[in-house]
Amino acid sequence: MEKRRAATDINKSADEVWARIRNFGDISWIPKAGSCEMDGDDRLVTKPGWGFVLTQRLVNHNDEQRTYSYVLPTPLDFGSLLGPDHIVSVLDGTISVTPKGESESSVTWDIETEDFLIEGTHAEYQASLDSLKAELEG
Repeated sequence: MEKRRAATDINKSADEVWARIRNFGDISWIPKAGSCEMDGDDRLVTKPGWGFVLTQRLVNHNDEQRTYSYVLPTPLDFGSLLGPDHIVSVLDGTISVTPKGESESSVTWDIETEDFLIEGTHAEYQASLDSLKAELEG
């Protein structure tokens, strides 16, 4: 397993940023996110070409601290994307928004996953935060 952190600073208040990303079931701020449905605490994400449904389970959501965390509830076979023998057992994340004064905030997205998946996942998460910054500051 490997851990990485995607991060950005946004010239908006922490409350404004959190209002945009706080809803675990709304992934519209993530570029090329595909579609998403909620089933209880499970977020079911599909994308064209994946060949599987990514299930992420919400395990912590705290509006006061502006953070949520999720886990992969069951192993997932990424073979349709990466070839045989690419089973993912861990794909966990935590998103947090921290104020940096009244009109700036820091957003972090901590991830932990398999070594073979970390580079691509980190790049996707960093691109998502960069896009969020552009959207909110635009």
